[in-house]
Amino acid sequence: MQTIPSKFWAYIAVIVGLLLMLSGLAAAISFLGLPIFFPADDYLSDELGEIAGMFLGLFVGGLAVYHGMSSIGNRKSSTLKLPSFYIFWISLGMVLGLGTLLLNTDIATELIFPPLFVLGAALSTFAVLAWAYRTMGFPVTWRQASLAFVSGSTLAILVAIILETTLPYFAYLLIEPFWYLAEGFADIAWGAPGFIERLFASPLIFVLLAITAVEAPIPEEFAKALGIPMFGRARIQNERQAFAIGLASGAGFAILENMLYEGLYAYHNGWAWGGITLLRSIGSVLHPLGTGIIALGWFRMKAGGGAGKLFKAYLLSVGLHTLWNGGFEPLVYLTGLDYFAGEGPSISFYGETLSTLLVGYLVLLSLGLWWLMRNIVNGISDRVTPDVSTAPVSSRLIAAWAVACAFVIIPIGATLSPAWDSIRKLVLGN
Repeated sequence: MQTIPSKFWAYIAVIVGLLLMLSGLAAAISFLGLPIFFPADDYLSDELGEIAGMFLGLFVGGLAVYHGMSSIGNRKSSTLKLPSFYIFWISLGMVLGLGTLLLNTDIATELIFPPLFVLGAALSTFAVLAWAYRTMGFPVTWRQASLAFVSGSTLAILVAIILETTLPYFAYLLIEPFWYLAEGFADIAWGAPGFIERLFASPLIFVLLAITAVEAPIPEEFAKALGIPMFGRARIQNERQAFAIGLASGAGFAILENMLYEGLYAYHNGWAWGGITLLRSIGSVLHPLGTGIIALGWFRMKAGGGAGKLFKAYLLSVGLHTLWNGGFEPLVYLTGLDYFAGEGPSISFYGETLSTLLVGYLVLLSLGLWWLMRNIVNGISDRVTPDVSTAPVSSRLIAAWAVACAFVIIPIGATLSPAWDSIRKLVLGN
């Protein structure tokens, strides 16, 4: 398992790690001094931001410095062995219970909740790694997994932000001519003859899914995989290592994204923090799995399989990510964005029913993602080399599952279209 370390990337890791640690130290000073020098009735939002900075700076930066220096010094790295994933899930249950209690009772919330906030965002993601690594026989070292995790937490986040800022402008130029579809769709009235048929047949859903894909899945799946080639073909010796390194990179990205969403709910809507954290925990397999699939495609391309292996792996990851965002973004809108904007949460029966359906859809989709990862891991562990697009289950089964998910998103997509305002007015009677 020991491989020749890359000195160049080791020095880069040390430099990046030192910068991160300095920023983490500044965040720690701010976190500790906030209640002393800037007392306020409610500064939880600032504290959550500071403790996220501490996690990124001190924990991630510390990993980069330690393993970068170890690589420069040619010190061997031991095999990464994590506890059983049950340990992580049991710990998560305790964190959710205590954190929800603190938010609802407001007992020492600013003091005790921030560490629980970090654990809530991270434990389920580590559980994904623990299960996959144990099933594959612990194929990577601490150094490999740690540096991949650092890449997903830093390089991937930075590149994703840049791409997500610029790509929508190009997408607008391509999609803008089709907005007449949205105007026509807005005229559909709830309860009108043929509503369901027209809803399912409306081409607007493809526009919405295209926008969803451009906004996050396309740039994020690309950004998360950037760190994989840094290890080099010579240092990734088999498919299990490639998949494990991809999982670690996706995990680093996932934890930071979890903090973003869970922090919003913790500060603005405390009662919902436990629910959104649990939902994202069930779906915590999404980011690691997506990057793992791309890592497999990259390894097989380097092994002589051609660029098509990597391209199909990337498309599959983007598709899975789009299906998740197609359900999660409307849920955030219904349960959060209108509340944050000061308009108040929706209390209509339609809104509550749709929220429940969205949660059910995301849970089912997450179970499907776990099922897919299990089949990939088992196939790799049995030394089976299936095509990554089937991995190794039947392509028909994956296609049927994806189509079913897409059909569920169609009525969900209506909530983000101009038709939503008309539907809500009709339901509320105003």
